[in-house]
Parts: sequence; C-alpha cells; structure tokens
Amino acid sequence: MLQNRPPVVVILGHVDHGKTTLLDYLRKSNVAAREAGGITQHIRSFQLNGITFIDTPGHEAFVAMRSRGSKIADFAVLVVAADDGVMPQTKQSIEFIRQSGIPFLVAINKSDLPAADPDKVKTQLTEYGVVVEELGGDVPAIAISAKTGRGLPELLELLELLASMNPPQADPTGSLEAIVLESRLDPQKGPLATVIVKNGTLKIGHGIRALLNSDGQNITEALPSTPVEVLGLKTVPEVGSVLGANTVPSTQQPYSHKAIEPLLNIILRTDFAGSLEAIINSLPKEINILHSGTGNITESDVDLAKTSGAHIVGFNIKATSSVAKLAEVEKVPVHLHKIIYQLIDETVKLITKPVVDKVLGQADIIAEFSMNSDHVAGCRVTSGVINKSAKIRIVRTGLVSKIKSLKSGKSDVLSAKSGVEFGAVFSPSVDFKIGDAIIAFE
Repeated sequence: MLQNRPPVVVILGHVDHGKTTLLDYLRKSNVAAREAGGITQHIRSFQLNGITFIDTPGHEAFVAMRSRGSKIADFAVLVVAADDGVMPQTKQSIEFIRQSGIPFLVAINKSDLPAADPDKVKTQLTEYGVVVEELGGDVPAIAISAKTGRGLPELLELLELLASMNPPQADPTGSLEAIVLESRLDPQKGPLATVIVKNGTLKIGHGIRALLNSDGQNITEALPSTPVEVLGLKTVPEVGSVLGANTVPSTQQPYSHKAIEPLLNIILRTDFAGSLEAIINSLPKEINILHSGTGNITESDVDLAKTSGAHIVGFNIKATSSVAKLAEVEKVPVHLHKIIYQLIDETVKLITKPVVDKVLGQADIIAEFSMNSDHVAGCRVTSGVINKSAKIRIVRTGLVSKIKSLKSGKSDVLSAKSGVEFGAVFSPSVDFKIGDAIIAFE
C-alpha cells in the first residue's frame, strides 16, 4: 500500500556557494572543513528533521553526479551566493531541475556579507526562466546565511510546505528499488554502496551483511527515502544502477576510452565510482585510460604501467608501502591527488606533445644484396636529399636507424640528391625489403 514517505531534497548550485556549509549548520557537523580544498567531491546523503538531503558537488567536473542527484530527488534547493550571483554551475543546475520537473526553491546564501545583493541575484535568475515569487513568479526564494544560521528555520518550513503540497509516496511492502548514489571498493570491507531506497524495504540478508545509516549506526532495515551504506555486496555496483530484491548488482566495468592519437597513457584509480566517472569525463581525448577502477593501487597496476609506459594517477586513494616501493624500482610514475580539479590540471600537464620530424628526403628501396657481412639497401632518391648524418625510418615498419655507409657507385658520399641511386648500410641493422620507402629526417 502506498504511504507518504520523507521527501528527498537535493542541494544544487555553483562551487563554493555554500551548499555543504548549509547542511553542516543544519546537521551540526563540519563536513565542509574536512573536504579537500573545501569542495564537496562526492554525493553525500543523510536524513534530518524528516527530510532526506542529498549534497552534490559544485565543481564542473561533477556534472553527472549533480544530474544524478536531481533525478533521484523529489524537491531541490538551488543555492546561489548573494555576492557572486548566477554562475556556470548555477545555470547547469537550473537545467537539471527543469529536466527532472521537480519543485524547487532558491536559497540566496551569504546574505550577511557586505557585498551581498539578493535583489541582483533574483533579477539574474529571471534571465534563465526562474522567476521568484517576489517578482510575480511561482518560485519561493529566501535569503540565508549558512554561516550564522539566518533564514534556515524558514528554509526548513518552506521545504515542509512543498512536501505537504506534493507528498511523495512509496510502498514499504512493495518491490525493492534502491538507487546507487556512490560505490567503491574498500580494502578492508570489500565492495560498498551508498543507496537511497525509493520503494520497498532494504533488509539485511541475501548476501547483505550490514546496513549503516547516515550517522554510521548499524540498522537492520532501510525504509523508503532512507540513505544507507550497504556492506556485503559481491561486486561494486555501477553508480546510478538499481538494486532490487531479485537482482544482483552488476559489476562496475572498468572505464576505458580510446583516445584519438593518445599522447599519454594512464591507469586511473579513485575512491568512488562517481569520482571515476567525473574524472574520465573531464580528461581530454589525448589521454588514453588503459585501465581504471575504484580502490587502492595494486601491483598489477604497476606491472601494466611498466609494460605500457603509463603513468598511474590516483584520486583519494593510497599506494601501500610495498606497491610504492615496486613502482619506485620499476620507475613507474605515480601521481596521487585529493582535489579533483588539481588532478585534471596536473594530468593534462603530463601530456608530451609529439616531436614533429623535419623530413629531409625520401627514397625507395629498389634492390637488396650482401657485401661482406653487410646487408645493403639499393635505393633511389624520390625527393629531397638523403644525408649520411640523418636518421632513417622504414615507413612500413616504423623502425628507425642510421646510415653507417652511403655509396654512389663505388664512391663514398655524404649525401644523395633527388633521382640519384645509392647503396646504404643501416646501423643498427633493420629489416627491409624491395619496395619499402625510407625517410631521412632530423
């Protein structure tokens, strides 16, 4: 039977506009201070005053995570800083809200600052189709200060009013439907997933060893709208997937994208699947991800990096002393980061632009023969000049060598011009055959 359930409210907005600080004040916690760089880097969910809140990252790399949060929620709070106004991720958040079709209100934060201008924010919002009640629209707006608590009681009242007008419902006895918000591989606990129950009741059993609520307390069951961490899964479920009573979470497939003319190979490790998704979507195509996944760096990662000439890049994870030592011995570069935009910036800097060869000339191999112990290529220059001092590449194989001996007729020469035939001995010796083209370059 359908029953009213606690509303799920997503907090959206631009980076550093105070989303996490707002929830910290309500929850009397200090998550924002513990976040690397003061920026929320994962979806966080918890219950407070009969409301389930989802705190989403504001940095542009986390587009998918913000979108996911808005699709799971019943209502949204769009946080806009009174001194900063509408910013790129504000616009993006408005689009997410519009696509999901959920009711929302605007919280104009930092209204206690000298530079605060709430009226300007309200006017800016109209340019993006958000018209607050004060200007004749239907979107509630309230000025708040997440730092001092000003306006927060009124904010909660507004959310309760929205919920009373549009009460979300679910059937606690119905089919289980739990949405995976985050997932990761914990070195001690194994596969973990943070989920929100949308329908039915999630209980311990059927492989689930434990359920932890948002305060870290063990519970035996999770009712609709309850955020909970699930322990005992056989695999790391994909972010955004649905856990049901008769479904086994699908294994999180390692991300791998084939870059166009990759200039850098990396192995990517992160703490959560959502972070992995965000980073992959933010890296340029010149970076080829050979392997990726959640959890700490392994010896297998080091072995793969060694054989492929790749760098290992980690986000919010560790390398054990033995793995770090192996990487040092094998001369495998390891880059660990705690702030996502720094990881992206520093990884892009690792890209080595290809050196463009200065081509001096080209020739065709028209004969091959042996002289003493040397394997001689009989060639004809088709363009430019073949210098004895130049490097030589066999076009078919890509092999590079140098000219040990260059003769025209019986005479040693230093170069051969277009149309001239010559014999060349390569050192080191490389395979070639009649019909191959060679290029001389600096």
